[in-house]
Amino acid sequence: MKRFRALIPLMVVAVTATLVAAGSPASAAESSYVPLTSWAYLDSRNPNGKVVDAAVPPPVGTSRDSAGRTHTYRSYFTYDLTKLKGTVVHSSFLATNELTVTDCSVTTTIEVWRTGPVRDNTSWRRPPAELEKLLSTDRGAGAIYCPGYLGFDLVSTLNAALGRHEKSLTLEFRVTAAQEADARTGRTFEQPVIGVFANHPPTVTNLRLYPDRPCGTLAKPLPASRNAVFTATAQDADEGDRPTVLHAIWPVGHPDQRREFYAYNSPDLTQYAHGTVLAWQAQARDSYDAGPWSATCYLVLDHHAPANPPKVSSRTYPEGDTPGGGNGIEGTFRFDGDGDRDVVAFNWRDDIGHSGQVAAKRPGGSAILKYTPNRFYSNLYVASVDAAGNRGPEKNYQFRVDQTAPYAEVAVNGVGLPSLISFTAAKPETTAFGYQLAGAAEVRLPADEGKATGEITFTASGDVAVTVRAYAKSKLIGQETLQLWVTDAPGVESAEFNLDTDAIAGKQGTFRFTPHNSDVVSYEYFLDDEWQTIPAAADDTAVLTWTATPGWHSMIVRSVGSDGSRSLDANHMFNVIDTRPTAYASDLAIWPRRDGVGVPLGIQFGSQLPNLTGFVYRFEGGAEQTVPSDGTTYSNITVTPTHSGDNTVVVQALLSDGTRSPATTYTFGIWNGPVVTYAPEGSPTVGRPLTLTFRPGLPNVASYRYTVPGAEEQTIPAGADGTATVTWTPASWGGEDVRVASVGADGTESDQRIAQFIVRDNKVSVYSPYDWSRVGIGWTGYFYFSTQLFGEVTEYLYRVNDGPEQTLPASTEGTSTLVAVPFDRNGTNTLQVRSRTAGGELSPVTDYEFTVGTAPYVVSAEYPNNTWGGGAGVTGTFEFSGGMPGIVSFSWQIDDGPATSVPADSDGRASITWTPAQDFETHVLSVTGHKADGTATDPTRYNIYVFNGT
Repeated sequence: MKRFRALIPLMVVAVTATLVAAGSPASAAESSYVPLTSWAYLDSRNPNGKVVDAAVPPPVGTSRDSAGRTHTYRSYFTYDLTKLKGTVVHSSFLATNELTVTDCSVTTTIEVWRTGPVRDNTSWRRPPAELEKLLSTDRGAGAIYCPGYLGFDLVSTLNAALGRHEKSLTLEFRVTAAQEADARTGRTFEQPVIGVFANHPPTVTNLRLYPDRPCGTLAKPLPASRNAVFTATAQDADEGDRPTVLHAIWPVGHPDQRREFYAYNSPDLTQYAHGTVLAWQAQARDSYDAGPWSATCYLVLDHHAPANPPKVSSRTYPEGDTPGGGNGIEGTFRFDGDGDRDVVAFNWRDDIGHSGQVAAKRPGGSAILKYTPNRFYSNLYVASVDAAGNRGPEKNYQFRVDQTAPYAEVAVNGVGLPSLISFTAAKPETTAFGYQLAGAAEVRLPADEGKATGEITFTASGDVAVTVRAYAKSKLIGQETLQLWVTDAPGVESAEFNLDTDAIAGKQGTFRFTPHNSDVVSYEYFLDDEWQTIPAAADDTAVLTWTATPGWHSMIVRSVGSDGSRSLDANHMFNVIDTRPTAYASDLAIWPRRDGVGVPLGIQFGSQLPNLTGFVYRFEGGAEQTVPSDGTTYSNITVTPTHSGDNTVVVQALLSDGTRSPATTYTFGIWNGPVVTYAPEGSPTVGRPLTLTFRPGLPNVASYRYTVPGAEEQTIPAGADGTATVTWTPASWGGEDVRVASVGADGTESDQRIAQFIVRDNKVSVYSPYDWSRVGIGWTGYFYFSTQLFGEVTEYLYRVNDGPEQTLPASTEGTSTLVAVPFDRNGTNTLQVRSRTAGGELSPVTDYEFTVGTAPYVVSAEYPNNTWGGGAGVTGTFEFSGGMPGIVSFSWQIDDGPATSVPADSDGRASITWTPAQDFETHVLSVTGHKADGTATDPTRYNIYVFNGT
């Protein structure tokens, strides 16, 4: 008996992974396993019984027991389908493995059947009815693996069972009847696993017209306007699904005119006549399935809106320029349909985006809107609405709001501390003021000559709304809401250290911290890069004494309560002037390095001390020198280092009283790479030799190792003065580097200097903005010559094809020089050009190829191409020539008019006349040349603009 199973479990795992992966993250359809509720096997030696849920591998086929007796087995597996109720199965696979096989050399046909259920009286003699064969597969001989894997698709089987509303599925595993009694066919299996990927089709309910108009019936269809918006509620049992809703409409009695659309794309109903009754359904769809269509709703189209705007009135806020009501005072507005029974509601909106709809008490009757305006100049726009939702013309009800709210200010003192609120009346009849925090009782204050003050205590920091009101006796006459920011961050004050005063380093001053919280035991502050704590005094304040250090400071302060809680942070910024000047050489930050021995270096001195007049400095211990500040805070000097490595400048600021600041010592490193100079001066140029001189940055230099573009590294000995000279002729233009390092007699090697050069091209560049392949012989082409040696080049020498060389003076007004080239050859042409300098130096030749087409040349004195000319009734003469050799005729047409032929003379020329009828017209003249052999040129399109300019 063979037992070869090593790879088989991996195959089951792979199938399971496929089922799980089928569930995209965008969908909530589920991958799972169908539960196996029980299994049983039948044994031919036990004809009247069965074995249920035995702890043995399920047997199939015929095998012999230890006594040599034969047993024929069939195994049955029952799966619970109840959790799949209401779903559609999209993927399902049954998977199992053979565990044992009696004889792998025998071909055995295994069958899987869908059967009736296993019952209490099920036995070998009364087996479950075989209803449908699901699989017939040959095993054993010829198989790659034996025992092997067995699996097959169950999608259609499961969906069919769900369609029959079955709660379970029973599968039979057996050997085909013709082989079942053969003792070599016996085998055992793992209990089969059924993986499934299923989805609940979504359902749809609550069909309505937006926002809340219900579904109509055929006997009483819902009135609807041409702009009706269809809505419905989609529901999906799969958590996380986002189903969409598809709607369908059609005229009653004409289902052939059914139109489907999604909820976000409602159709225009104007195509249906007034009074048309439409049927309407909806269907929900998710990523996998479409649910059932809903029951049918009905609507009747009403294209006729109310004809007149409603009447609008208000006693509180009368229409016109007389102010009414007051700030925050609700008004009653009456809308009236004036007896038009088509009016069932009123739609309203204001200037700031508020809107709504109120129903009329009866068709054509009135409605009441309670509305609180908040602008002095206010408008209500009101329209009558019919039962279909059609809106009639708007009434613009303009009114004014009396400014009755009190003027109120709050001096916020923090959290848990009394803050002062001050009131000033806007109306003389004000007798009292009120203020109220959200969730708290209103506090009222009597008005004394139109004013009042009170205390308000905030319990937390953050955004706080305070409603303030004005009263005339007990009547509220105006109110508004103040939006305040309340913080418990402490106050920070300093006479010496603030944004208006620049203290000088070393000065001693104080900071005073004041509480904005009722519970303060100490303050934490961050200054000079560390947090420190100072205790609060009995009055909850603290005073910090500090000696100024130079630079910008951002001090952070917060109070600490007795429970350890901390307030919000307060930030206090100030600047302290350094008594010592600054010194900085910006060129030392450039890469590649430019500094070196003998190379002048700029250094900038700076000081913000008051009464600055200049600076005194010593470079490398030399004589003291003075440089004025010229009324600014900076001065610039230039020094020339004589050695590499550390160099030092010592600098002091000079003040108007004759004193000096403390000294700053600025030490900077000078590169020891060789210094590279070149001759002749000016920009290097391709083809012109350049003499490079290397000067040492270190003592006792014996040689230099260097590379120039296009060459390998070379070594050259240094002269007695430590310098060396090489010649380099640039071969290409653009940015180039020469790299060099010195080597001392003792082998000491310097840093490598990268000397950068911008090399100019010595060749002429040729450019044309046009594509000449569309024109032919007889045309003139325009080209531009330019050179990077502008100012040196005095003329250009050029030839076209094999023609004579011509001379053209170089332009002195720009870097480009224009040249006109008459075309006398079709196809590829070559323009060759070189430049000459005032000294007679000739550049290499530039070859510029361009293509000349075959289109004829057209010219008119009266109507130049693309230019307004001639005029109505002015005859123009149009001359045709060129294009290509051998032209015998031309065909021409104006716009889409008829094509006309005109013969060419012996020189290949022809002309026509044409007279336009009107000014301010544009026309296109198309001309094509023809040879005797039938060859045609490219067409020329010539634009005629008719207008005489008067």
